[in-house]
Amino acid sequence: MRYSASMRISLVIPAYNEEERLRPFLDTIASYNQRHQREIREVIVVDDGSSDNTVRVAESYKRRIPSLRVLKHDQNRGKGAAVQTGVKAAKGEAVVFMDADGATPIGELPKMDAALQTSDIGVGNRWMKGAQAQRHSLLRSFSGWTYRSYMSLFRLKGIDTMCGFKGYRIDVARTLFKDLIEDRWLFDTEVAYKAVRRGYSIDNFPIRWTSKDGSKLPTKTLIKSAFQIWPLIRKVKKQERGIIK
Repeated sequence: MRYSASMRISLVIPAYNEEERLRPFLDTIASYNQRHQREIREVIVVDDGSSDNTVRVAESYKRRIPSLRVLKHDQNRGKGAAVQTGVKAAKGEAVVFMDADGATPIGELPKMDAALQTSDIGVGNRWMKGAQAQRHSLLRSFSGWTYRSYMSLFRLKGIDTMCGFKGYRIDVARTLFKDLIEDRWLFDTEVAYKAVRRGYSIDNFPIRWTSKDGSKLPTKTLIKSAFQIWPLIRKVKKQERGIIK
């Protein structure tokens, strides 16, 4: 597949009970889209069974963002499932997902575009040299360092697997998200591990990132998730061998 000099991106935003944090992020996307009208082909907000007004907030931006679509899960299925839904619906040359809280500003999108010009996958990195990351918790920073060190056992140390700013060429995205095992927080780890095993090229690049209040991934959950990685890796290996269909 040939790609244009500037990819037409499908921007996927998974959202669960994000009525307060989604609005300011969509404001910035609307302003950005006016200045860069050919960069974003569509904005897809995937509501993951929210019980608040997330859907209403998202739909209120359809006039300011004409390409915006809102997809809905009848019940909460997890962030991984929400991103997977967005990938399946995407029509762009590339799929980029960003967290609804706007922790990574939309102004970082050109970095992703540049990464995907030469690589199959682009990953925003909050830890590498050149990144500008603002954090609220020393405990969260320490747990993040521990998590990344643990990832080295699976050849993923250099990849910020938990960063909510990743992009894929459309054919790569559809392949990696086709048979997703993990619907919730560890889907990033699963997809990254599959990508490394299959030999896809990955471009890690430093980004600006700010920790936002109201995180859906508390430190306790992050630590608990670490103990679930090895069983997940075993399932992925079996799946890759064709044992799990």
